[in-house]
Amino acid sequence: MSSHPAFDVAAEAFVHDPKNFYNAYINGKMSFAEQRLARVGDAMRILELDGQPAEELWVVGYEDVVSSNWAPFEDVSPLLQALQARGIPYGAATNNVTDYQRLKLEQVGLAFDVVIGTDVTGKPKPDASMFLEGARQLGSRIENTLMIGDDVINDGLGARDAGLISLLVDRQDTLHAPDQVLTVGSLDDVMQLPRLWSS
Repeated sequence: MSSHPAFDVAAEAFVHDPKNFYNAYINGKMSFAEQRLARVGDAMRILELDGQPAEELWVVGYEDVVSSNWAPFEDVSPLLQALQARGIPYGAATNNVTDYQRLKLEQVGLAFDVVIGTDVTGKPKPDASMFLEGARQLGSRIENTLMIGDDVINDGLGARDAGLISLLVDRQDTLHAPDQVLTVGSLDDVMQLPRLWSS
């Protein structure tokens, strides 16, 4: 771990992206490489480092390292198996492009039949089009479709306002769920919610 006094601040800025470079990418204002390099450059400024981030290192090399460490939470597979046992279809809605997200899912052993990316609808979550298209491809009525996410605005409010049943996974007990948005601490709790499965 770096001993630079601002390392933690720079790492936090890169991961959480307070200047919304990633949102600029998903809204078509930057390329994927440009948003990645912008985030690295922002971290470098915090560390008072001169120069520009190398694209070969931070786009190609970084992706190789990150992709080798992709792994689902332990509670994901049991939930998907429970849904399959009940004949309930499921999919993924992502603020990334469809092929990239499908690759991630397949690489960790989670092949979803339905994956909705920003290239499908042209607009990212929390825009309603992501949720409506997902429900359409699943063959599910909007009001009977459950959206599980971990972002209050993009997932929680987006799904609720689109008319879906909205559920946030609050693993660290830090989220403040809006009205009409359910919360669980783990995906293990999803199948135990009587409101969802009583009918």
